[in-house]
Amino acid sequence: MAVNSAGILQEGPLVTVYVPCRNYGHYLAQAVASVRNQLYRNWELFIIDEGSEDETAKIADALSLAEPDRIIVLRHETPLGLQRTANEVLGLAKGRFIMRLDADDWLDESALLLMVAKLESDRELGLVYGNYYYTDEAGHVIGIERRRKLGVEEMSMHLAPHGACTMVRVRALKAVGGYSEDVDAQDGWELWYKLLAKVKAASLDAPVFYYRQHAQSLSIDSHRLLNARAKIVEKAKLRLEGSYRPSCLAVLPVRESYPGFEGVPYETLHGRSLLEISLLSACEASGVTRVAVSSASPAVLAFASQLADTGRVPEHMRILRTGMLSGSHMRLRETLMHAAEAYQDETGVLPDILMFLSLHAPRRTARHVGSVIDTLLVTGADSVVSVCEEREPVFTHGPNGLALLNPGRFEEVAYERERLFSFNGAAVAVWTEIVANGSLFGESIGYVEMSRHDSVQIKQHSDLSGMRVDEAPRDEPSVRPTAIV
Repeated sequence: MAVNSAGILQEGPLVTVYVPCRNYGHYLAQAVASVRNQLYRNWELFIIDEGSEDETAKIADALSLAEPDRIIVLRHETPLGLQRTANEVLGLAKGRFIMRLDADDWLDESALLLMVAKLESDRELGLVYGNYYYTDEAGHVIGIERRRKLGVEEMSMHLAPHGACTMVRVRALKAVGGYSEDVDAQDGWELWYKLLAKVKAASLDAPVFYYRQHAQSLSIDSHRLLNARAKIVEKAKLRLEGSYRPSCLAVLPVRESYPGFEGVPYETLHGRSLLEISLLSACEASGVTRVAVSSASPAVLAFASQLADTGRVPEHMRILRTGMLSGSHMRLRETLMHAAEAYQDETGVLPDILMFLSLHAPRRTARHVGSVIDTLLVTGADSVVSVCEEREPVFTHGPNGLALLNPGRFEEVAYERERLFSFNGAAVAVWTEIVANGSLFGESIGYVEMSRHDSVQIKQHSDLSGMRVDEAPRDEPSVRPTAIV
């Protein structure tokens, strides 16, 4: 037990809290006050002015004067960004633990006390996080996010914590090199993938902070978040130990025509046929060893051969389906195994991973495909599917009629327990042994979230007509590697 220069009784390890602020000066006083009002008193606080053009600098200086021995203001004329700022503070931190607090949020008075107590209870713990309150822009509580409890409701250990207000052991964070500065968002996800193999994690049932929802919230920039998560999981895959790289056969099952939709693979979009678009997204994807077109139509296979012969797509396998595999009700598991056996005939071994890629998802790109494979390898799931989050209200039948599954949508809050996903048809990756044992997905299913824009499916001629006048696909598709369910 010690007394600091201000005469405040202190006990327990020092905690470093940092508050990055860019043009959020009008919220800053509440955030800082929530640190000063903590029941746990042994803390230091960094306020970082990220090139603000409002009153942030003046407000930060005034707040520092209240306790100049432990409230430090750092100033960046040009914003450094979340990760570079975090690394700067990590190098200055005197605390044993470190935590970011966003300038527009604020802490419950027990936050530091609860998280420090949890980390101190087990030296193998490297990070701890809790639940939180959602508030509106004015600060009124509109809901509580109750995360799935680690080790009880969440056994897979692949649901990342919130980046802000997650307390981390400083030594553990320094040991993994701090934050990657080529990723500009989603530091919670990066912490998760970097630290999970090194230290234990824990979650608290108690809400520990207030998370303000407003029009400028970073979380609303979904395209930025999805791309950041894709980069993080790709980097996590690169850190996997060992030199062996699993083989992956990407299979495109192709029907030539459907009732009312004839000549599907030959239809063009942005100057390329649907088959060419699909083949390129497969052949150019990292992690794909071999690509196969599987079809009951010799004409489709001849077209695929022509695309390769003319250099429009790389060389690939072409597999003719006959018998029961050529019927109108194509069985995906059997089709994948049929392709795996053809691969075995060519190479002498079965592929480690089988991948289904739909012809009808023209906005699926090589990066989407690679992200699905990366997620399979990083999470250790049996399979990974591409999904799109359902953002509209969804009902199921209950004892008194329909029951709403996601009521938070009417408050514009996406509760973790209410998040619903639908398979967007773009991709499935599964370990071959799972398929060989009679299952398509296995018991643990991971997923990669794609944006609604990138999840568009071509099911009829009118869908193509709409896309032809739409904008071209983005250079950086939106992808989100997510957790096992």
